[in-house]
Amino acid sequence: MKAETKYKGSLKLAAIGDALGWMTEFEKSKDALRKKFGTDYINTFHDWEKNVGGRFHGYVDKLKAGSYSDDTQLLLSVARSIKSDGFVDQQYFAKKELPEWLLYSRGAGRTIKNAARKIERKSAKWNKNFFTFKAGKTTIDYRESGANGAAMRILPIALANFGEPDKIKEEIFGNSIITHGHPRAILGAMLYGYSIDTILRFNPENFNYTTFLTELGKDIHQKFSIDFISEPKFKTWEIEWNKGSKKPFGDLFKEIVEETREYLRTTYKLLTNEISDFEALTKLGCYKNETKGSGTSTVIAGIYLTCKYSNEPLKGIEQAVNSIGTDTDSIAAFTGGLIGALHGQSIIPSKWKTVQDIDYLDAMSTRLLEISESRAELKSPLKNDKHKPIYEIESDSFQPNDKVYLETLAVGIIKGIDRQKTLTKGKYNLILDVEFEVGQFCRFAKLLSIEEENKADLFTESIEKDVNLFNGLNLDYDTKERIEKFMNRLDETNKKEFKEIIKLIEKRAKR
Repeated sequence: MKAETKYKGSLKLAAIGDALGWMTEFEKSKDALRKKFGTDYINTFHDWEKNVGGRFHGYVDKLKAGSYSDDTQLLLSVARSIKSDGFVDQQYFAKKELPEWLLYSRGAGRTIKNAARKIERKSAKWNKNFFTFKAGKTTIDYRESGANGAAMRILPIALANFGEPDKIKEEIFGNSIITHGHPRAILGAMLYGYSIDTILRFNPENFNYTTFLTELGKDIHQKFSIDFISEPKFKTWEIEWNKGSKKPFGDLFKEIVEETREYLRTTYKLLTNEISDFEALTKLGCYKNETKGSGTSTVIAGIYLTCKYSNEPLKGIEQAVNSIGTDTDSIAAFTGGLIGALHGQSIIPSKWKTVQDIDYLDAMSTRLLEISESRAELKSPLKNDKHKPIYEIESDSFQPNDKVYLETLAVGIIKGIDRQKTLTKGKYNLILDVEFEVGQFCRFAKLLSIEEENKADLFTESIEKDVNLFNGLNLDYDTKERIEKFMNRLDETNKKEFKEIIKLIEKRAKR
């Protein structure tokens, strides 16, 4: 099987698993699924809605069928951070991709969002982002962050460096510590990367779970040793980590490696005994609140489903999606990434080819393959062309078809605008849908005061009234062109010049 079909299958099915699993992630039962989607088994995309931003300042996110979540958003952010030699520009990812991702993030958990906020501090660097945050009355330390927010984004690192497990391991470690400090998060990401690198070597007809799991578990302490931590870029991080912990990081990491080996042994027994998926995922910790989002548990759940359904690959993803009560989108994304790397993109049914940004996923897969084969060209810098920035939305001054700019994604076009009032009096959410020229769709939302909306509306009405007064005049081409240009850019910055045009019209009208 050609490498290209495996790369495209892996990236696309990871995004497909994410999109399908996001629909079921917060549902409580089959009855809830039936009520919301008209079916109790999700295996296709649906339009759906999600409340975002809390009770008083929130809005309804109206999701189109096939929309993916933060899992795929950050996967693409990592992919853009990989240089032509396969190494990750960790500083760029930390200081550019992460902060800008916050502007259009969808479905993100508290740990990753707090990490993205904290990395914006001037004192924070990619290898020095120690922080704490509040969850209710509990204070959570970065060192305790063991969820799968690192694992869900590192697929591109494994694809870009196929056949170089040590490089994959170190680059994933570096990317993981930007946001997560607990060994479960870090090792889960490393295990997923190693699993992708391993399964790419198989063809479907010669795959068997015994060989695959044996390879993952063999010499596991040596395989996942972190000798590179003595390098200066990691040593300073380890010293800082140890200052805030009773147990040294190295010792805790070894314990988690051993814990993971036991999980892999359990996985083998579960497959051999042919027990139900519910019982298997329960034993892997995927239903417990304490471990359901764990980096190691969810990655191993993806490995389990890939092994069990290697001959029914689509069912493996569907079972992840419909394991209500687990972290369905991440498990389905891990399963999809592995199954795609094994079977390639030819197994993707038509009904799943409507996943968001499939052409961009296709292009990114090609780029990662080129990097892995040492034939990737240096990326050209993205150009601004002086379009309206969307990094800080300060007023309601956008119009459909306006061109906007974001440093990490370059130029985009506004395809839709929505305004939703909040329960808090005097506030509303401005929601902008942007299609970036690179191929990614993003939705931006900004809480504004009603006064801003009214001001924009009054200004627009004033200009339109002035222009309509002279609608029948025989004006020269230059004047008409200036009017048309500024009518498409009605905001306060153009108000002064627009008034000058109106004065010109008035002057001509008196002739």
